[in-house]
Amino acid sequence: KEEVVKKIAAAIPDSTPAKPKGIRKVLIFTKTNGFRHGSIPVAIKSLTMLGEETGAYSAVHSEDDSVFEPESLAEFDAVFMINTTGPLFLPRKMPKDPAERKTVLAREARLKASLVNFVSSGKGLAGTHSATDTYKNWKEYNDMMGGAFDGHPWHMEVPIRVLDGSHPLNKVFKGKGFTIADEIYQFRADTSSPKDRRILLTLAPEWKEISRGKREDKMYAISWIRNYGKGRTFYCSLGHRDEIYYNPVVLEHYLSGFQFVLGDLDADAEPIPVK
Repeated sequence: KEEVVKKIAAAIPDSTPAKPKGIRKVLIFTKTNGFRHGSIPVAIKSLTMLGEETGAYSAVHSEDDSVFEPESLAEFDAVFMINTTGPLFLPRKMPKDPAERKTVLAREARLKASLVNFVSSGKGLAGTHSATDTYKNWKEYNDMMGGAFDGHPWHMEVPIRVLDGSHPLNKVFKGKGFTIADEIYQFRADTSSPKDRRILLTLAPEWKEISRGKREDKMYAISWIRNYGKGRTFYCSLGHRDEIYYNPVVLEHYLSGFQFVLGDLDADAEPIPVK
């Protein structure tokens, strides 16, 4: 819709956090093998425009998982998993014939290995919202993306805590927490840990509604980064609602994260304790 495009255009930052070190090409992937978010079309338009208008990257959108074949994936500098869900490299319905199943599973293993090799060799992986409701039982993916969805107790206006306002990905927040309305995830207890990734944003721990979550550590991370092999990863759980993708503050945070995974924005990804 023209009205939404105007809102996106108005929200895009005037400049990039860092100067691109080369021509960057990214894959925006939105295949769903489970729940499908209504915000996907707005997200595709927004994140494509974000790259084009700022000059940070050019984007190719696809829902064809064959793009993860090694020779196809090699064309890109990063993959953005935008509201993907489920086991992406499998068909919706598995074939009953044993030989066909074997072929399907061998292909899935090949595409999985291709993505892991892509990131660990020095490329980037980013995700928004249900990128963590994707392959929740694939350990390498969980390690890269950082979390495995475990429910969303909150869909309301929530207070967000900013950890280290001077961090390059958090500069847009000017050292201050903020409130935002969206569907907020909690993650499986063995994921999204500050011990293995740099947490950037969390739910404010003093918020009274935080008791609705079920994690014993009461640590409900929203955004983080990690180095993975020679590559880099970034994830932010915001992105259920359309308006997240034309929120200027969120878009600037996304852009910083995208430039981090592309290797253009230097940022400390070392894990730090979070209380």
